[in-house]
Amino acid sequence: MINLGFNREMLTLARESRGYTQTALAKDLSLAPSLISKFESGIVMPTPDNLRRIAEALDYPVEFFSQTDRVYGLGCSFLFHRKRKLMPIPEQRRLVAELNVVRMQIERLLRGTEMEAENAFMLLDCEQHRGPKGIARIMRSAWRIPSGPVSSVIGAIESAGGLVMQYPFQNDRADGMSWWLPSLPPIFFVNSEMPGERQRFTLLHEVGHVVMHRFPSETIESEADEFAAEFLMPAEDIAQDLTDLTLERAAGLKAYWKVSMQAIIRRALDLKKIKESRYERLCIEVGAAGYRKNEPMEIEAEQPTLLRSLVNLHLEQHGYGLADLSRMAVANTKDFRERYAPDYVLPLRMAN
Repeated sequence: MINLGFNREMLTLARESRGYTQTALAKDLSLAPSLISKFESGIVMPTPDNLRRIAEALDYPVEFFSQTDRVYGLGCSFLFHRKRKLMPIPEQRRLVAELNVVRMQIERLLRGTEMEAENAFMLLDCEQHRGPKGIARIMRSAWRIPSGPVSSVIGAIESAGGLVMQYPFQNDRADGMSWWLPSLPPIFFVNSEMPGERQRFTLLHEVGHVVMHRFPSETIESEADEFAAEFLMPAEDIAQDLTDLTLERAAGLKAYWKVSMQAIIRRALDLKKIKESRYERLCIEVGAAGYRKNEPMEIEAEQPTLLRSLVNLHLEQHGYGLADLSRMAVANTKDFRERYAPDYVLPLRMAN
């Protein structure tokens, strides 16, 4: 049930998710910037008219601003993110705010539904299980993944009840984010603008976070990479293929293992199948060939099905319409349709 009061945190969340500063929003509304600041600090309550105008400017339902959900930020133990370069703070805030909003919407879609999964996620301690490599082996075994390449990373995650969403981050400096909250199954966001092989590695990097890391530390990123590498390319299975590695051979292995050439080259170094000098030479060749951002033989991106099935359950079996689900998620219909039901066809109505 939505509290009809005003929650100042929701105003900050809505503003940042749309990429607004306090000054820019105030200018659009012809209000003093200090007034928006006072709204967000709780010093002043917006009038009903101001709240309506804010909702229109930010394109959220008025009810959005009375939600009482907790907002999670970077640096807490629940939210992890994988970024390739330093992301500007305003972009971090926008992206984290957007994904907080989406997470809140997913939580509402999950209410009143029961999800059954053949496998499960579990929290495992690195020290007790021989580090990230040992945990990766445990997870592969628990999820009954045969030796060799992982046929479907998203399929494996969804088999354990995890929800995957390919999301347009609108920024090439972040690859993925994940949450595992007490009230929800693990939720994984992956940058939809990346090639399939990078999405696969990123998703398993995030899986590594949710199963290994309860608290942030200086080593969690390298540990998550180590987990993903062992999960995707088990040492016992790939080691013999990495001796005397060349760029051409890395390209052939990419097609088989469904990981990037750069990941294969790094794996060869980590497993001591090539020397540091050879690794450096191969990295130079990757750059000279223009493969750092655009490798040959791109792997087709896998498609999530579980979240879409959840939406279809409401639409097809529970008798909800798209507008009903949008209200349930406290979202405008345009946002909801783009995120959760882009192929939804409105039912035809008979003319009177």
